Amino acid sequence: MAATNAATDIGFATTFGKVVASVYTEFAEVTELSPPELSRDSVDFTHHGSPDGYREFKPGLSDGGEATLSYNLVPGLLDDAVIAAHLATKTVDEWRIVFPNGAKLDFKGFATAHAHATPMEDKMTGSATFKVSGKPVLTPAA
Repeated sequence: MAATNAATDIGFATTFGKVVASVYTEFAEVTELSPPELSRDSVDFTHHGSPDGYREFKPGLSDGGEATLSYNLVPGLLDDAVIAAHLATKTVDEWRIVFPNGAKLDFKGFATAHAHATPMEDKMTGSATFKVSGKPVLTPAA
């Protein structure tokens, strides 16, 4: 059996940030990141003569999904301020995820949620969800 081709086996060093005028500014203290999950609708084309009474489907529109992240919270500063300012603008901006091997996932999107957690005996955290608008573009590592 062949050895794995995986460049890394953990997500450590994956970054998330905003792209403005082709300049990528990564968030400072992301602790967890879930890249967008791509999906596609299915459209029912079943008709009265469909073979053996089985439904027939064709692919419909694709959806870029959502990206979610958690970060160490400094209320009102750093990443928290960027997300809060973006959420207030109601704009679609450019975002990027950079994987440990250097591959980049670029997408346009907007924040749909921004939350804070302040547990009594643990670190404060922030979280955000970004809805992807259009097709995300994955650029392989050089």
